[in-house]
Amino acid sequence: MAGEPKARTPNRWGEGGKLREEILRAAERLLGEAGREDALSLRAVAREVGIAPPSIYLHFKDRAELVATLMEKAYGEFIAELRAVGERHPADDPEGALRAMVLWYGRFALENPARYRLMFGVEQSALPVERFAGHPVMKLINVWARAFAACGFELEPHPFSDAGTPRAGSADGAPARMYADRRGALLWTALHGITTLRVALPVHQTPDDMPALADDLVTALLAG
Repeated sequence: MAGEPKARTPNRWGEGGKLREEILRAAERLLGEAGREDALSLRAVAREVGIAPPSIYLHFKDRAELVATLMEKAYGEFIAELRAVGERHPADDPEGALRAMVLWYGRFALENPARYRLMFGVEQSALPVERFAGHPVMKLINVWARAFAACGFELEPHPFSDAGTPRAGSADGAPARMYADRRGALLWTALHGITTLRVALPVHQTPDDMPALADDLVTALLAG
């Protein structure tokens, strides 16, 4: 009957971690379908797993914690792979490592559209300003910033104020200095745009367009 939980074999004693992973996988599927955090229902997650809704609260205090845990996991795995790509490159060729990471990023997005949408395409609930600096996407931007730093660009000493908000330009109105941090943020936002357009409008591009555009983007950011 519609709306009833799926039949599920209960975990044996001590297998609570297995149930937690099942909840996360179900939330990932449903969140990807909904496209918005506020459309994710814990009751629907419980139904997908085949458990009673109160069972979720043994592992997550609310929807926000469930989604935050899911995002941390997805970003953590993604960032680990991205870093590994750079680390496999010769240490004396940081520019080559950066270009390899950019190429891998685009390939990942095309080959894993559901996981990519989960991280970058789901509309998440607004975070308080003081919590934004702790969002896992900042860890991704930091990876790009470190890659530019390896190419010789200086890292900004304190890119965020004590309140967690990005610092403004100088008081005299001069533009903010182009630190490695800013280059990393620009690279990621532009790369995301290229990738998203490639997925949404594939008929207007050849398979070689995206890597070439991404490589041109790196060249431009390394030149200035």
